[in-house]
Amino acid sequence: LPENRLFLIILAALIGIIPESGPHLVFLTLYSQGLIPFSVLLVSSLSQDGHGLLPLLSYSVKDTIKVQIFTTIFSLLVGIILYLIGI
Repeated sequence: LPENRLFLIILAALIGIIPESGPHLVFLTLYSQGLIPFSVLLVSSLSQDGHGLLPLLSYSVKDTIKVQIFTTIFSLLVGIILYLIGI
């Protein structure tokens, strides 16, 4: 894994765009093994909408994109704040 936590935070937020819950399990496993810090796990948790986003996707693509943009930006902001604090 890269030593650059900021890269991992950005990667976790971008992977969170995938509307499935499976990718989050990878981050959970890595955290449980002590390979990534809590800030990366939290970013993954916040940005991951899981299967709950799929019904919205079938209803409105525009609203789905808005939700994804919000959760991605919010998770990145939280992750960067935790990164700056040192968590």
